[in-house]
Amino acid sequence: MAVKTLQTVENALAVLEVVAELQPIGVSALARHMNMDKNTAQRILITLGASGYIQKQNLGTAWVLTPRVLTLSNRVAVTLRQTAQQQLHDLADIIGETALLWQFTFEGDNMYATLLDKVDSKHDVKITMEIGKRVLVRPDAADSTNVRSIIKEFPTGESAWLTGANDDRPRYFRLTPGHPSSIAVGSVIYDGPALPIAAISVVGPKERITPDCYKVMGEKTATAARILSSI
Repeated sequence: MAVKTLQTVENALAVLEVVAELQPIGVSALARHMNMDKNTAQRILITLGASGYIQKQNLGTAWVLTPRVLTLSNRVAVTLRQTAQQQLHDLADIIGETALLWQFTFEGDNMYATLLDKVDSKHDVKITMEIGKRVLVRPDAADSTNVRSIIKEFPTGESAWLTGANDDRPRYFRLTPGHPSSIAVGSVIYDGPALPIAAISVVGPKERITPDCYKVMGEKTATAARILSSI
């Protein structure tokens, strides 16, 4: 006889997926989206929150993912988050902008980046993003150097970091990450001398991240990326 599934578990996993897709999201919006009873949705959200997989955004009523849910994806993400903590804090302190850690995934010809962790800027006006945010890594725009172009030029950790002291090609990218008034500068993290697995970056308003800052910020993120690449 076939073993029946647990509807409560299925509902909880479905809620977690919706939070990941639509975060930040409140109980009413989630219940409408899932055509679920509001009380049921609230109980599931509270249970997931008590388990550490979601939390209320800035002590408000909307829910977002926590870093813990990302530990379910793979061990690389767990190790990378733990290893990158110091580098994220150092970048945020030294540069003064929000520091971000992204993990790459590849699906066919498409490349995606998922935000694993962050350290927000201490400025009142800052750029921030929700952990768990997943974005398509697009080709270069006319006014930016994308992650893809860096990976094309440096497809492995060996080509990026072990090419000799005379290779002064930039190891950092610069882009506008969705918000028209923001600039992000970062560098690619590799699995040792092998393939790219992640990126570390800083993001802030264009008023503070001006063109004369790109090189200094890029080199600092590149140093952090090399340390995290263990090269």
